[in-house]
Amino acid sequence: MNETNSERPEFFKPAPEEEVALGLGFAGVNESSTTEDAPALQAVPSNRTTGALVALLGGVVFTVLYALSAWGYSAAAWLYGDSSEGTQAADFIQDRTLAFLTTPVFWLTSIAFTLYFVILAVLINKGHWRTFVLWGLVVAILTYATAIGAGLLTVRAWTLTFSQAIEFMWHGIAFNPLVLVAVVLSREIPIWFGGWIAVKGRKLRDVPEVAE
Repeated sequence: MNETNSERPEFFKPAPEEEVALGLGFAGVNESSTTEDAPALQAVPSNRTTGALVALLGGVVFTVLYALSAWGYSAAAWLYGDSSEGTQAADFIQDRTLAFLTTPVFWLTSIAFTLYFVILAVLINKGHWRTFVLWGLVVAILTYATAIGAGLLTVRAWTLTFSQAIEFMWHGIAFNPLVLVAVVLSREIPIWFGGWIAVKGRKLRDVPEVAE
C-alpha cells in the first residue's frame, strides 16, 4: 500500500477544480447567488406613522374647536334671553359651557372622531388627497351617529319608552346645534389635515421612481 501510494500519489489528490470548490465551501455558493441571483430587498416606505400622528393632532383641534363652539353657543343663548333675570353673562356662559363639556356628547364624540380619523389615515397610508375627501364623509357620518348615541346615553334612554326615546332623538339630539357643529368639524378636519398627510404620501410614492 505504501509503495502504491508513493508511486501514484495523484490518485488520492482531488482535482484542481475540486480544490476550488472545497475551498469556497458554502460561503462561495451563497455569495454568488446573493450578488447575482437574489438582489437585496429594499424596505417600502410607509406613511402610516405620520398619518396617525397628524390624525391625532386633528383630533385635538376637533376637541378644542368643539369646546369653543359650546362656549359660543352658550354666549348666544344668553344674548337671546335664555338666562334667568339677573344672571351675569360670565357666570351663565361658564356654567353652561362646563355642563356641556362634562356630558358624553362632548367627550365621547371627540374621542370617537379621533379614533375614526386615525383609522382612516392608517388605511389610506400613501393615498391621494381626494381619498381623504371622499372617505372623510364616512368619518362625519360615524361621528354624527356617535353624537346621537352619546345624547341618548346622556338622558339614559333605557329608562324611557321606545317612542319617547325616538322622539327625543329627533327633536332633542339629531338637529341640536352642537351636534351639527360636530358633524361639520368631523367633515372639514379630515379634508384639511388629510391634505397634509397626502403631501407626505406623495413624496413617499415618488421615492422608488427616483431610486430607479
